[in-house]
Amino acid sequence: MSLRERWRGRLAGGVALAGAGYVVTLLLDMDPRPLPYAVWSVVVLALAFLVLDIVDVPAAEWQQGTTSSADRVDEATSDLRVLSSHQQADQPSDALARRLVALARGRDPDLGDAVERELADAGRLSPADIDHILTRIEDVRDRS
Repeated sequence: MSLRERWRGRLAGGVALAGAGYVVTLLLDMDPRPLPYAVWSVVVLALAFLVLDIVDVPAAEWQQGTTSSADRVDEATSDLRVLSSHQQADQPSDALARRLVALARGRDPDLGDAVERELADAGRLSPADIDHILTRIEDVRDRS
């Protein structure tokens, strides 16, 4: 059944139902006013048609999202925050060192241990030191 035929049938049925209801209210001496009754009928029929349309719709199902990539793309903002706070702080914390060690361990546990020993006594890391460590970590990924 096409959409036009369905709405034509709904419109005819709604007018017939509203007309029958108006006749019943007249027979019961309720003295309905035509304009408010017509507005009320349109609202009630529209809600009824919406409910009928919703009943046939299958339930929505959640789909699993894509798996996170191994490159931690979504963590770039927090990594940038850690890096900039390390460079700007008077007394830098060990947050950058912990991130670098975790990243190295994710690639190779032995490299993680080596980076952890290397950063154990380091205070503020220079950009060259950070670049050197990241290059070592990337080299391990490229080899595998």
